[in-house]
Amino acid sequence: MSNSSPSFLKQRYLSERREFYLEKERIRVFYKDSNGDAEVFVRYEDLTTETRRVSTRNGFLYNMALSFGIFALVGFVAYALGYELLMRWAPLWAIAAVIFFGFYLWRRRSYLVLGLEGGKSLYFLTNNQPRDELLGFLKEMEETKKRYFRHKYFRIIDPELPQRELSRFDWLLKQGIISKPEYEDMVAELLGQGSETE
Repeated sequence: MSNSSPSFLKQRYLSERREFYLEKERIRVFYKDSNGDAEVFVRYEDLTTETRRVSTRNGFLYNMALSFGIFALVGFVAYALGYELLMRWAPLWAIAAVIFFGFYLWRRRSYLVLGLEGGKSLYFLTNNQPRDELLGFLKEMEETKKRYFRHKYFRIIDPELPQRELSRFDWLLKQGIISKPEYEDMVAELLGQGSETE
């Protein structure tokens, strides 16, 4: 991996594909799975600090594995109690349980989920994906977001509303987008402009 973090990330697991591209003012996301494909755009303003890990499971495969496992167990217990008739099916049921459980594990999807405003989410695959690539992309995404916020919001937009301007600069400082000296310089400039207009 190079010293510079990637500005895009491509992920693939079985039939699912996800691609993320960092643009100046948004993230372009392309995904394709068994339900179809789509391209969406996520604004940096919509990103939240909420993160979680989730897994999706195939209930049919899990239930089949569990059912055959129970049948096999019943067959082995019946054999131990002297009922040999069920014993000839028990090994087949046990093999079927193992096969279905193997498919269940193979088809399971794991995601790192980033929360978005409005209750939406951004899903990153974690099945068999290089961890350092994902972490590198997330770091680059955070840096790109900060650069975007700095470019768009670190300026005096409306000197007639100094309280709104101060609130925005406070938020930029708390987010680590600007430093304390930069904050103080901008506040001094804002208050200087405010006294000039009076």
